[in-house]
Amino acid sequence: MFTLEHLNKMSNNPSRVCSRVAVAVFLALFALCAEAQVPARLSDPNAEPGNAGKPVKVYILAGQSNMVGMGDLGGARNVYTGVYLSSDPAVPDGPLQIYRVGNFKVSKLLVYLPDGTEADKPIAKGQLEVLQRGVYQLHCGFRENSHCVMELDGKEVYRRPVLDEPVHVTLEPGTRYAFEITAFKGDPPRFWLEKVDLLGNGDLEAVAKREGKFPWLVDGEGNWTVRRDVYVQEARLAKDGKGSPLSATSNGKSIGPELGFGHVMGTFHDEQVLLIKTAMGNRSLGFDFRPPSSGRTDPDSEWESLEYKLMIEGVHKTLANIESVVPGYQGQGYEIAGFAWFQGHKDSGTEESIAQYEQNLVNLILDVRKEFQVPKLPVVVATVGFGGHNMSDKFLRILKAQMAVGDATQHPEFAGTVTSVDIRDFWREVDESPRSQDYHYNRNAETYMLVGDALGRAMVGLLGGQAAPLLRSSRPKPVARHETAEPSEVELAAAQKALAPIILAGIAASYAVNPRYNKALLQEVLGERPQRANQFVRGAMFGLANCYRAAGVDDYDWHSFGPALDHAQWDYFSFDPAETRPKEKGSRYREVTYPDGMASWFAPDFDPAKAGWKKGLQPFGQLEGKLLPLSESCTALFCRCGEAPKTMWEKEVLLLRGTFEFPPLKEGHRYRILVGGSAHVNAGEGYAIWVNGKLLAQSNVGVGKRQGGQPRGAYIYNDFRDEFEGGKATVAVTSFLRYNHPRRGLMPPRGHLSLWFEEQKIPPMK
Repeated sequence: MFTLEHLNKMSNNPSRVCSRVAVAVFLALFALCAEAQVPARLSDPNAEPGNAGKPVKVYILAGQSNMVGMGDLGGARNVYTGVYLSSDPAVPDGPLQIYRVGNFKVSKLLVYLPDGTEADKPIAKGQLEVLQRGVYQLHCGFRENSHCVMELDGKEVYRRPVLDEPVHVTLEPGTRYAFEITAFKGDPPRFWLEKVDLLGNGDLEAVAKREGKFPWLVDGEGNWTVRRDVYVQEARLAKDGKGSPLSATSNGKSIGPELGFGHVMGTFHDEQVLLIKTAMGNRSLGFDFRPPSSGRTDPDSEWESLEYKLMIEGVHKTLANIESVVPGYQGQGYEIAGFAWFQGHKDSGTEESIAQYEQNLVNLILDVRKEFQVPKLPVVVATVGFGGHNMSDKFLRILKAQMAVGDATQHPEFAGTVTSVDIRDFWREVDESPRSQDYHYNRNAETYMLVGDALGRAMVGLLGGQAAPLLRSSRPKPVARHETAEPSEVELAAAQKALAPIILAGIAASYAVNPRYNKALLQEVLGERPQRANQFVRGAMFGLANCYRAAGVDDYDWHSFGPALDHAQWDYFSFDPAETRPKEKGSRYREVTYPDGMASWFAPDFDPAKAGWKKGLQPFGQLEGKLLPLSESCTALFCRCGEAPKTMWEKEVLLLRGTFEFPPLKEGHRYRILVGGSAHVNAGEGYAIWVNGKLLAQSNVGVGKRQGGQPRGAYIYNDFRDEFEGGKATVAVTSFLRYNHPRRGLMPPRGHLSLWFEEQKIPPMK
C-alpha cells in the first residue's frame, strides 16, 4: 500500500502530487457512492412497505446461536470496577485483578512533553490525550509528592491540600489537552486519571444512541426505527413461527445479524423483503446441520442432520403461509434471493469436524440450492471471529475453510455466487462489551451489526449491485499474544511501584468508602461484634489488605501470634454421645450430654487429669481409623488438612482444652483464632470455642456449597480482649467426626482439627 510519505519521495514537488492524489481518491470514492444503490451511510427508513407489485425477496438466515442473535439490546454494565490512566510509562496496560476487591483496567495515558524545559522554574507542562471519551478526575503525585497544583487547559483540576470538591472534567479522544503542574518540590510528580462515569459498553443502546453509530437505527426522538419494507420471521425456535417488521426489538432483548443485513437489503430492494431465520444454538455443521450430500456417520441417530431438516421445514412452512406471514401481502409471489450462513463454534470440538468443515459447507450450499431449485442461489458466509486476529488455531482452521468456499480460485464452481466475509475485524474485547462471553462475541451489539451489514453488502455485490463500504472509525492494531513478551522481575517491580498510587490512593480509597463494605470495615477496625455470627473469618478488611499487598506492601498481612500451639500438649477426650444421629446425615454438630463430671469441661477450674483425659499434640484427626491427612493436595495455610494428624480422634465428639501464655494484645491490631482441618465444601463440621469458660464463637454447620476456600474460626472482639489481659488464658474447643458425604453417601469416619492464633496490623482507613 502506498502512503503519502511514499508519494512525497517520488516527486520534486510533493505537496502538488499529494494534492492531486487526494483529489483523485476523493472523486473516485464520490463516484462509487453516487452509483451505489447502497451508500456507506444508510438513509433513515420510512414507514412505507415494499412494492407489492413485485415478488417478495426472500433470504434464508441460518446457523447456530450467533445467528439466533446474542448482541445485547441494553443493560450493559462496565466489566471493570474502575478504569485508571497513568502518565507513568512503567504502568502496564491491561486488567488488574485484586482478589475480593474487583477487576480494574489500567493503562498508560498519552502524554506529549515539550522539547525544552524551563529548569529555573518549578513547573511541568505538556499535553495529554485519552483514548476513550468520559468524565475523569485527575490526581497528581502520591503521598508527600502529592502537594502540588495542576491545571488542564487553564482550569485548576487538582490542588493539595484540597480546598474544594474534586473536579471532574469531560475529555474527548483525539484531542490534546495542555496541562501544567506547579507548587511541587523535587522532581515533577506523575499524574493519573480515574474514569468516574463507568458506563456499560457494547450493547445497542450504547453503540447507537450514546456513540451515534448506525444512525439509521434511531429516529429523531431517540426511538428505534422500524422498517416496514423488511419483515423478519423466526421459523425455528417459535413453535409456529413468529415475526415482525424489522427493528432493533425484532429479536427480543438481543440482536443478531438480521438487523444489519435487513437494513442493507431493504435499502437495496424496491420489493418487500422477507428474512427467514432458521437458527439454533450449539449446533454443528458436521453433525446437527449435516447436509444430505455429506452422508450419515450414524444412521441410527435421530439427531444427526435433524437441524438441516428443521431448517428446510421452517422455510417451506413459512413460504406456504406467506400470505399470513408478510403484512400486506397481495399475492405477488416470492423469489428465494439468497442464503446467509453464520456458524462454526461447535465444529471446533473435534479434529474430524474441523477437517471436514470445508466439504460439509460446500455440500450445504449445493443441497440448499437443490432443495429450493435455485442452482445459482447467492450465498454469503460469515466466518468465525472469536478472538479477532488473536484467534486460536482451532477456529483459525475453520475460518480458512469458510474463506476457501468463497474463493473462486479454490472453488471455481462458486465463482460470482458465493462470497465469504472475514469478520475478525468486528471482534470487540471484553472491556468494550456488555459481558464476558467470548463464544457469543462478548454479547457486543456492534459486532452483530457489523457482521449483518457486511453480509448484506456482500449479498448486494453477488446480486449485481453496488454497495459502498461502511465507514468505520480506525481502531488500534491488535497485538498478537505471541508478540507480547513476559515482563522481567525488574519490569514487574517497576510496574508495581508505578501502580501503587492508583491502587492505594484510588482503588483502596474507593473500596474503603464503598457503602457495600464501609460499615463492615469500620466494625472490624473498632473490634465490634457483628449482629450475625459467621464461621468464616475473611471479612471486608481482607480486601483492603489485598490492595496493599498488590501495591507491594505486606505490613497488613495476618501473622502467627502467641504460643506455638502445634508444639503444645493439649488435654483431650473423645466419646460417642447418647444423642445419636444417623451417620448418613449431616451436619453432625448438635447439643449432647457430656460424660459424668464433664458438664463444665471448658471452665478454667476444670481438672482434666482427674477426669481421666489424655494429652496429645495437634492436629487431632483420623481418616478411616488411620492418622492420614484428609487431603494430600491441600496446601492452604488456613486449612492444614493436608497435614497428617498427630493424635487419633477416636470417637464422634472431640473435646480439647489447654491453658497458654499470651503476650499483651496491641492497639491498632486485630486478633483471631483459626480452626484448621476442614475448610473444604462438605468436608467440615461445626465447632464451638470457649476462652476462660466463656463461649467465644459457635458454628452449628460445616462448610456448605460454594462456601469453601476460606479460613474458619473466630475474631477476638472487644468484648473478649480482656480475657487475655492477665497473660494466661484457657482455650477450649469441640467438634464432631463426619461419617457422610452429600454426593457419595455413607463414608468411613473422618475428621481433622487444630487451632492457632493470628495477629493483623490494621491498615490505614483514610
